[in-house]
Amino acid sequence: MADKGEDKTRRPEDDSTALALPNFGFPSIFDQFMRPFDQIMEPFFPDSLRSVWTEMGRKEPIIDFQDRGDHYMLTAELPGFEKKDVEVKLDSNTLELKAEKRADKETKGKEGTVTQHSRSYFHRSMALPQEVVSEKVGGTMKNGVLELKLPKKAPKLSGRSRRVDLK
Repeated sequence: MADKGEDKTRRPEDDSTALALPNFGFPSIFDQFMRPFDQIMEPFFPDSLRSVWTEMGRKEPIIDFQDRGDHYMLTAELPGFEKKDVEVKLDSNTLELKAEKRADKETKGKEGTVTQHSRSYFHRSMALPQEVVSEKVGGTMKNGVLELKLPKKAPKLSGRSRRVDLK
């Protein structure tokens, strides 16, 4: 027999030991703020304003940047983009990633022609912790995943030695 205070809706998968970041209540505050606007706009637009905002938030690609000793490894998930849509630029200590894809679709029907335009765009510029050898940077783009290997530039050693005076 269950106790009166027990939560019957709790599922076993809720008992996670995964690391979670604090919520701070922002999503619920935003939901509460947008609810009246959603109710007003729903008759005019099939999707609510909140769902547009949520969809925009999902467009940010996941980027993983790792220091692997003699080189850096960057992996960026760019779903929907192909190699021809992606541009990578390197300038001394700065890496710039751009991806843009446009699509136009025209459907002719009994009531007329419907034209749909879509554009996906991503731009990210990041400072590298150390200079890299730009001539040796290589990368691949497969199935929407960009991988870049960025070899580090060896630190310059002074050709002459210098005497250090001790105090």
